[in-house]
Amino acid sequence: MKAEQWQKIKENYGEQREFLDGVFYRLRLLPENKAEMAIIHSGPCGETIHAPKVTFSQENLQPLSAFDSLATPTINLSYEQAPEKVSEIFNLTVEKFLNAKNLG
Repeated sequence: MKAEQWQKIKENYGEQREFLDGVFYRLRLLPENKAEMAIIHSGPCGETIHAPKVTFSQENLQPLSAFDSLATPTINLSYEQAPEKVSEIFNLTVEKFLNAKNLG
């Protein structure tokens, strides 16, 4: 993610889930200068389905982990385990966040 993309996301999303295009978007600022972007679906029984949820460093804007419970099998990876896959999910999530509010 580029610094200007992060600035747009940070300015336009927050801790409260926001319903856009049939799903919820949420940005959480975490301890240790980390952040989490999540696209959240509602399951048939009202459960929360993260598809995906990515954690990244606010310092260098690099992904740390990715989780996707809609994928089969469920994805739960750290960057160290699968750097290419986690980076791919991270970049797609950034694009979805930007596109949901026409920020891109």
